[in-house]
Amino acid sequence: MAQTQHREMNLRVSDSFYDFLYKNKESNRIARVLYRCIHWQGHKLVTKLFMNTEQVNYLTLRGDGTISYLPKGKEHVTNDDGRWARDNRQNGRPAGIIKKLLTPKAQKLFKDTEYEAFVNSYKSECDREKVTFHLRPNVDIPDVYDMRREGGGTLGDSCMNGDVEYLDIYKHCKDLRILTLVNVEGLLSGRALVWNVRVDGEDAVFLDRFYVAKDHYCDLFIEYANEYGWWRKRNYNSQSGKSEWIKGSEQRDIYATIHTRTEFDHYPYIDTFCYGGDGWLSNDENKDREYEYVQTSGDREYRERVECAVTNDYIDEDDAVFIQRGRYNNQYIHRDYSVYCETDCLDYYEEDDNIVEVDNSWYRYDDDNIVEVEDNWYRTDSDDIVYSEFHEEYILNDNAVYSEHHESHIKDDEAYEVAGQYFHESVVNKVA
Repeated sequence: MAQTQHREMNLRVSDSFYDFLYKNKESNRIARVLYRCIHWQGHKLVTKLFMNTEQVNYLTLRGDGTISYLPKGKEHVTNDDGRWARDNRQNGRPAGIIKKLLTPKAQKLFKDTEYEAFVNSYKSECDREKVTFHLRPNVDIPDVYDMRREGGGTLGDSCMNGDVEYLDIYKHCKDLRILTLVNVEGLLSGRALVWNVRVDGEDAVFLDRFYVAKDHYCDLFIEYANEYGWWRKRNYNSQSGKSEWIKGSEQRDIYATIHTRTEFDHYPYIDTFCYGGDGWLSNDENKDREYEYVQTSGDREYRERVECAVTNDYIDEDDAVFIQRGRYNNQYIHRDYSVYCETDCLDYYEEDDNIVEVDNSWYRYDDDNIVEVEDNWYRTDSDDIVYSEFHEEYILNDNAVYSEHHESHIKDDEAYEVAGQYFHESVVNKVA
């Protein structure tokens, strides 16, 4: 293996390892730090803070996903052509080797997820020559789902594997292709649907969720999308985040509609464009729709829709409330416009003239459990009010005094204190 001398350095890496760091230095922080350390390790401060070559050195890639290295105390041997010999070398797991290469302080700079990301990128680089991408047309999609697969990962767990009778909606969609990753044994290693879409009025391509046999294959799909300038899902390994798309460094919420035939006997579970109507699919959950493609049994879920009497828009029946009294009697309204009335245990339109909100609950105005006192409404058992037998009405507690003479609370602005007791102004002269 030829050794490229980029600078006089303590750490030595092969051309292939150096190229890997260079290619990943923008997207992976560990690769970026190692790349910079190689270029700046002539500075003693860099070596002291980051680099530790006492345990491992002379790093190079291995096709099995390990790192080949020269351990401590072993002599570096080259062949006659100057390439590194295999003598004295060992192989180790990428994360372990990198941690040995970093100082204890430098190791703490990175989270476990960053080591995992580095390993996935590294393994993808090692597997690059073992797998091949094929972009296949829509008519081939059922065949792809029925291919023999490399075991494991999200590919092995996919609910649609082998269900070719459910895939007619894919097979007949002119704006759909499928990207496959196949290993040297001809086994399917990964797949992702590829949709032709319109973004800002322009033709674009969207790479859907990745199904892969090994996690690090995702890096290869990402590189493929970046190479061809495709949009892809930010959460590329999940059905969530249907509108969260990314292209290179650009991230946006994008909603798209696919116009295609939709009448078939069976249907697949669709990750992203799972909302639809007759002749279209969309990733917009707020779009007026009739169907959702979220079943694994070959059916699609019909969304019953009714007209909202408030807005005159059609809404999902699950979001609708049937009103039995008040302004919209015997009509549906969206639940966001409805309130539950404690008086008769029915739903009302929130701005109905017959109801009032008291202590975060709603009541009819004629409910015996509420009362209006000085232009505000209270529950009759509220500590803020008291019933006056003398006045035969509720009054505010803060505006009341208790009269032993009247055996009742009375309004304080109509009361007089005589000899330590309160009397209503109407009897004061008689008492005096």
